[in-house]
Amino acid sequence: MKNKPLKLSLKELPVFQNAIYWFILPTLILLIALICGTVYQFSPKYSGFANVGIDFTGGTVLTVEGKGFDIVGSEYEESLAIIRQVVESKGARISISQTGGSDSIIVRYKNEIIVDGIPVDYNVSSKTEEMIAINDSIKNDTEAAFRAKYADRSITISADAEMTNATASKELINKALLSVGIALLLMLIYIIIRFDLFSGISAIVAEFHDILILFSFLIIFRVQMNSSLIAGIITVISYCINNTIVIFDRVRENMQPYKQNRARIDTKAIVNMSVTSSLKRTLFSSFTTLLMIVILALSGIQSLTEFALPIIFGLFAGLYSSNFVAPSVWGLLMQRKLNGARKARKAKAVKAYN
Repeated sequence: MKNKPLKLSLKELPVFQNAIYWFILPTLILLIALICGTVYQFSPKYSGFANVGIDFTGGTVLTVEGKGFDIVGSEYEESLAIIRQVVESKGARISISQTGGSDSIIVRYKNEIIVDGIPVDYNVSSKTEEMIAINDSIKNDTEAAFRAKYADRSITISADAEMTNATASKELINKALLSVGIALLLMLIYIIIRFDLFSGISAIVAEFHDILILFSFLIIFRVQMNSSLIAGIITVISYCINNTIVIFDRVRENMQPYKQNRARIDTKAIVNMSVTSSLKRTLFSSFTTLLMIVILALSGIQSLTEFALPIIFGLFAGLYSSNFVAPSVWGLLMQRKLNGARKARKAKAVKAYN
């Protein structure tokens, strides 16, 4: 007897019956992030659990303005190399570099100085004066390095270093948390009104899943976290909720026949049919968006890469949560409600019989 070939059918994806298993992969990613973060925290090669940029931790913004040579054009890489050499010679490390207008380069570095191969935090009040002195030395040495490089030309060069303290960084973090919290609250209210309470809870669980997985990948791959991350998180939240809402719209449609006929609700069939019917649309929309974001990430511009990578991580997390996590949570909550109602009716019947 010949074996029948195995055929993959998308007629009905087995989502609900495997609900518990969909939580294993996110849990593993979180554990890997915790392990990696712990290793980074205690390793002298790294500066902490995560690669947090100066927008959140405080640091220095160094602006170098030059005239008489093409500082942001054909001689940009050469000019940036001069600045990098000076900054690193003082024990600091450049986090972000970018052009500023037509004749200046802006670099940012943490107030963290490498001493005997170990990062030392200078972003504390006791070391403020020392950090100011280091920045003054960087400014003077940068100007001297450019004058020595272009000694045969008549150039104008000026450098200015401005420190960002931790207080401003904390204020930025608080505003970011507030904006994300308000966005999630408004989404919860909207989904509860449009669908039901279980859909609202499931959608918010999925959004928290996306944010946690996004941060996990940032920790694992040591992607720098700066103010652009706030925009990335809000982008991911607003985009991924659309896929979740589409699936819950299918859930509502598939619930109607049961309600109209007053039939026993088949949670498994509703969840599986809803995800299966939305899968093609979800995949196409997500991968179309990913294609454009990947192009940004590969642009070679550091600020664009730091903005694009969190979105890429978040879109993959959102694609997973929209199709597997959110419907599974909704199904488990609905199943628990139905089982509770069934037990209550049974207990009432037994009581009436006795």
